Amino acid sequence: MMDKKWVKNIYANYQNLVYRVAVSIIKDVQLAEDIMQDVFVTLYYKADHIRDKNKIKTWLIRTTVNRAIDFTRKLQRVVALPADFFEQLDSSPLSDPVKELDEKELVMEIREGISSLPPDLRSLVILYYFLEMPQKDISEVLEIPINTVKTRLRRARLMIRSYLVDMEHSLYGELSPKKGVSQ
Repeated sequence: MMDKKWVKNIYANYQNLVYRVAVSIIKDVQLAEDIMQDVFVTLYYKADHIRDKNKIKTWLIRTTVNRAIDFTRKLQRVVALPADFFEQLDSSPLSDPVKELDEKELVMEIREGISSLPPDLRSLVILYYFLEMPQKDISEVLEIPINTVKTRLRRARLMIRSYLVDMEHSLYGELSPKKGVSQ
C-alpha cells in the first residue's frame, strides 16, 4: 500500500530540484511546471514499485531528464538558454570595456552552442557543468555506463567547439596569409 505521507514529504523536499532540472533543459517555465507535475504524478502511482526508496533523488532526476528530453523532442524546436544562465562577469571600474564586450560575446556564443546540442547531450552538459553533478552520479541517474557519460561529454564539447569555429568563420571569413609576404 502506497504511503501518501511519504510521497508528500518527497514532493516538499525535492520539488525545487525537479523544477530546476526541468527548466534547465526545457527553457520554458510553464512546460517545466508541467514536467514537474508529471514526474510527481508518476511517483504517486509508481511509489509502491520503487525498489530502493533511499535513491529517490536519483529516480526523480532521471525521470525529470527523460521527460524533459521527451518534451523537447516532441516540440522539435531549438531551446535557447536564458541570458542569465551563466554568471555575469564581474566588472570593475578599471576593467577594459573591449575585453568585457569580447567576454560577453563569447558567453553568448557558448550559450548558443550548448542550445544547438541534441537534447541528450545538452542535458549531460547541464547536469555536469551547471548543476555540478559528478560523472558517477550522472551515470547512475541516466542509467548509462560512466564511460558513456565521459564520451558524450567529450562529444558535446567537440560539437560546441565546432559550432564556435563555424560561427567565427561565418562572421569573419577565413583568414588566409597574404600572398607575397615572407615570414
